[in-house]
Amino acid sequence: MTNPLDRFESAVERLFEGGVGKVFRSSVQPAEIGRKLERAMVSSTHVSMDATIAPNDYRVTMCPDDLDAFADFLPALARHLESCLADIATERRFTLLDRLHVDLLPDPALPRRAITVETAFTESTEPESPPVHPVRTVPRIARLRVLNGPQVGQELPLRAPLATIGRAADNDVVLIADDVSRYHARIDIAGGEYRLTDLGSTNGTSVNRRPVSYTLIFPGDEVQCGSVQLRLVAAETR
Repeated sequence: MTNPLDRFESAVERLFEGGVGKVFRSSVQPAEIGRKLERAMVSSTHVSMDATIAPNDYRVTMCPDDLDAFADFLPALARHLESCLADIATERRFTLLDRLHVDLLPDPALPRRAITVETAFTESTEPESPPVHPVRTVPRIARLRVLNGPQVGQELPLRAPLATIGRAADNDVVLIADDVSRYHARIDIAGGEYRLTDLGSTNGTSVNRRPVSYTLIFPGDEVQCGSVQLRLVAAETR
């Protein structure tokens, strides 16, 4: 199985059109932040009787000059880092209290190339938060059924360990719509679960009409990328 940080680097390179090395040649590389976050996650776990609980809130601070290199795609980078941490938590069997959140912030007191990470264990207090799905077993292979647009009626297969969704031809699930980003979202398939992550798309991703950046999805859920509506359909039992 590929290391989560290797998958993270590949995803970042694909998102930024393969120009990561040029953009960040004299600055901090995204993978350096990923390694710092992984170490912070592992070193901050709390062990209970039946679970190892990892922090879900991460505050990354950097020199403002280093952070400026990410200015045009800071939200997308943060979402990729959250997805990478989710992979690490899954592979190490860590428990999280709530969804992962990564903030990237400037700190004028830090020198160039310095990265600090603060962690916290937090639970959402937002009254509008959707209810958490109960743990359910879902099929290993499912499909996304297109509900509108030129591809209406098509059923696009999802195969482990992950499927990317977007307008670009090299996605696993290619959607034909101008308001779908080239690399719009991804679905990670692990441990009997489907985890949807928005990849900093221009027009957003929603599940059952609620905007999301990261969430579990289940058969019957409706996912919308831009204007394209999709339904997660369970694989047929053979």
